[in-house]
Amino acid sequence: MISQITTVMLILLMFGMGLGLTTRDFRRVAEVPKATLIGLFGQLLLLPALGFALCLTLNLSRDLAIGVMLLTLCPGGVLSNLFTLLGRGDVALSVTMTTISSMVTVFTLPIVLNISLLVFSDSSVQFRLPVLQTALQILVVTIIPVSLGMVVLHRAPFFAERASRWVRTSCTIFLPLVIGGILFKNGGEWLSNFAKAGALAVTLNLLAIVLGYALGKLSRLDARQVRTLSIEVGAQNAMLGVTIALSPFLLNSPQIAIVPSIYAVTMVIMLWAYVTLTNRSQDNRVVEATAPAK
Repeated sequence: MISQITTVMLILLMFGMGLGLTTRDFRRVAEVPKATLIGLFGQLLLLPALGFALCLTLNLSRDLAIGVMLLTLCPGGVLSNLFTLLGRGDVALSVTMTTISSMVTVFTLPIVLNISLLVFSDSSVQFRLPVLQTALQILVVTIIPVSLGMVVLHRAPFFAERASRWVRTSCTIFLPLVIGGILFKNGGEWLSNFAKAGALAVTLNLLAIVLGYALGKLSRLDARQVRTLSIEVGAQNAMLGVTIALSPFLLNSPQIAIVPSIYAVTMVIMLWAYVTLTNRSQDNRVVEATAPAK
């Protein structure tokens, strides 16, 4: 039941994102090629490498390690666009990265996650992810609803504007209920793993934000683009991770869903703190710049 509700919520979120996208958004890739390519390099290559190194360094159990790898392979999402807006970042860049990474994930996630399953699973355990089936399911819950949302926006823009608010508000309300249901379903196992999984989620999120910030700074991007990369690399699509972990046709593992579920909560808190601090710092610099000289 929980897996079905989670899947429906993710589809609605993707549909809601599509309600705010037009074909012009895809042309933004050509407008900001440097920032987009650097950001995608961080999301699709460096982030999974970071997750893999973290799993090996901490010698994580199979379920925790696969949960971490699953998260790093689900980059972006509608929350990254929202926090980029709140953090006064480059929203066009954020939307572009989210759109491209969602498409690439359809192909990269099944392959890399299968490698992770081979590395972190016991040799006696036959635990494999069907590549084609996983790609099709990701396509169904991401690309197709986003495309339908874009069609609705083109055909009925007034309806799309009103519907997008309702879709995102509804998902925001039901998200804590779904996460609570997942954690309740795991019972004692969740309680025994909570401290470790919670600390792991916060550590991964903090390192991902720093990774995005470092990439932007080293590439000499402007301040808005640096903030955007910090958020885009630091915000994983935890809902997609939970959906894949719980799907009876894919991993079908509530234990693996523990890390993405906890991460969905800690990520919001971490990103909210990040945008609050960066906005306050920016406001202070503006005040100092406009203050009369003594």
